[in-house]
Amino acid sequence: MTKKVLLVLFVTLISLQANAQIKDLSEYMKNFSISTYMDVYYAYDTDKEKSPRQFALISPYRDEFSLNIAQVSLKYNSDNVRGVMTLHYGDIPDMNWAPVTKTKFVQEANIGFSPAKDLWIDAGYFITHIGAESLPKNSFLSSFAMGTYAEPFIQSGLRFSYNFSDKFYAQLHILNGYNLFEDNNKNKSFGVQLGYTPREDLKFVYNNIIGNEMPTALNNPKTRFYNQVMMTYSPSKKVDILLSLDYGIQEKSKLRDTTATASLLSGLAAIKYKVHPKVSLCVRGEFYSDPDGFLSGTYLNSDSTVTGLKTFGITSGIEYKPIETMYIRLESRLLNTMDEVQKIFYENKRHREEVALNFGFEY
Repeated sequence: MTKKVLLVLFVTLISLQANAQIKDLSEYMKNFSISTYMDVYYAYDTDKEKSPRQFALISPYRDEFSLNIAQVSLKYNSDNVRGVMTLHYGDIPDMNWAPVTKTKFVQEANIGFSPAKDLWIDAGYFITHIGAESLPKNSFLSSFAMGTYAEPFIQSGLRFSYNFSDKFYAQLHILNGYNLFEDNNKNKSFGVQLGYTPREDLKFVYNNIIGNEMPTALNNPKTRFYNQVMMTYSPSKKVDILLSLDYGIQEKSKLRDTTATASLLSGLAAIKYKVHPKVSLCVRGEFYSDPDGFLSGTYLNSDSTVTGLKTFGITSGIEYKPIETMYIRLESRLLNTMDEVQKIFYENKRHREEVALNFGFEY
């Protein structure tokens, strides 16, 4: 009898200890979350000699079903500590991460803490703070406007964030550089983001980044100052509007006067209309002008002149969401060069037609 009592007591103690450990583990794990995202596409355009497709950082390969991205994110959030680690694979990392970093499988990896109320300090690898468009799941459309094509996609460094009120916040970024994880010179770049939400359906954001973006090996430092203002507005539950304007300058970058400062200007306007709870239509207009090519690169024109890129375009799309976390998008786009002599597409044309079909799922 005594042995049976001792056995029961022993089993009870083990069970209580196991339950306590499970409770402690559950309490610890409640701050963690895991999410996944995947986008598959089929794309076509009339610029047949370019592979991957020119000016296509998303859905870059023509006439084949391919994987844009497959990613998994682990996040930790508590009252005063947070962090995120996202690993990804696919054509988007190959086109956007691989050319500029040796860690192409890391989309973002950063940790932060809150030393005071409404103040956060984060450090590590980030998705850039600049841009009205991002990964397809976060954007109206699954393609980039030309202005977005020239913007930075990634950055690394320190981020200081402070919420002054429910309507106004600010961020200060100390960065390795423009669209970089690893530094390419001994200088640091600095960025600011200011956000103002006067009411729930309207938001204004100003972004910038400034710094010397020339690699040390070139021995020719040039300061770049890139600015962006954007607005999102939802006048009703069915309508979303996005406006964005970018202006950038870079010293000593004029094509015909290398001591002068070059400039670029780009913009987009997009409207998304829900015709049904599961179906939306979207139209986007865009322009991009970098006459000296300090971000777009230079092109030999049909009249033997050399200039940077100047384009305009229009995109239309339809999105069907069978469930809230999934989308199917069909898009078409017409992209044109502004100058008649800039015939940079297939068969010396000034324009290109594009079509893309995207399937995306997020969990």
